[in-house]
Amino acid sequence: MFNQYKKQVNIIIYDRVIRYAVSTNSSNPKITSFGEKIIDADIIEDGKILKPAALQSVLTKLVREKKWKRKKLAFIVHDSSITVREQIVPKGLSKPEIKSYIMIELEDNIRLPFTNPVIDFDIIIEDEEQTKILLFAYPKDRLQPFIDSFEKVGLKPYVADFSAISIFRVYKELQMQQDQEHLLMVQWRIDGLVLTAFYQDKPIFTRYIKSRLNESEWTWTAQTNTLNWTGDEEDLNQDMEEHFTAIERFLDFYRYSVRNGDEQITKILFLTDSEQLKSMDDNLNARFNIPVEMMDQLEEMKKIPAKYADVVGLSLKK
Repeated sequence: MFNQYKKQVNIIIYDRVIRYAVSTNSSNPKITSFGEKIIDADIIEDGKILKPAALQSVLTKLVREKKWKRKKLAFIVHDSSITVREQIVPKGLSKPEIKSYIMIELEDNIRLPFTNPVIDFDIIIEDEEQTKILLFAYPKDRLQPFIDSFEKVGLKPYVADFSAISIFRVYKELQMQQDQEHLLMVQWRIDGLVLTAFYQDKPIFTRYIKSRLNESEWTWTAQTNTLNWTGDEEDLNQDMEEHFTAIERFLDFYRYSVRNGDEQITKILFLTDSEQLKSMDDNLNARFNIPVEMMDQLEEMKKIPAKYADVVGLSLKK
């Protein structure tokens, strides 16, 4: 009866910005407030905390100002170190047994690009002989410092998530999905590019491409309330061209390696946190001749800017 009045804080921390949305902690969550805080370029780099004290200072001010102390926290991990892959496990195992099996297999048969992972999984298919799962892995040494920082400022972290999966929840909530679509989610952010292919509600694989631009040359302006590029325009154009090349290779890999030439991406969902990059949706459509959609419905239906889709999706996590 009283849980409907409790609040949950949902946060994502990028290299230059902390973005948040506060939601009611109920079966039908509502966003009660949202916002962002620009941070200096040298506090976090590529999802790794370089200055824990500086980050803690920023978080302390936010928690005090917003009165978040002792609130439950859901947060999104940085995309640079996420591993997503399909894995076969023996049939008939319970979820705890599957997790134990994976941990044993990590010692010999399951190769990850890092040691000491935090893992999660979704069951994709169970047949007569085996079970196919989607395995998610993240390095614990990248995750734990964020948990420690949150706990030190009085928040109560209880769940971590990936940005693409969180955004996809909003995508479904807004009923943007089409039957049997092969979706490429493009997160074109100032710190890098995140490409994630979805089919039948599941992320098939994901890739993170770090931007080569100097992040300190993205400067906040009061007029647009966003970070804008103030460096050499040629550097920005070159970075864009490299991202287009990465997207083209991703599309080819999905079509010919993942789908054996039989199927291809049928829609692109484009998201960005920069006003300067919003026009990229037209460029994507012109380059690849694939329909491109943005999260405009989030603003139209919920009165929340599309750049908050990732933290809004945290509030929908069951």
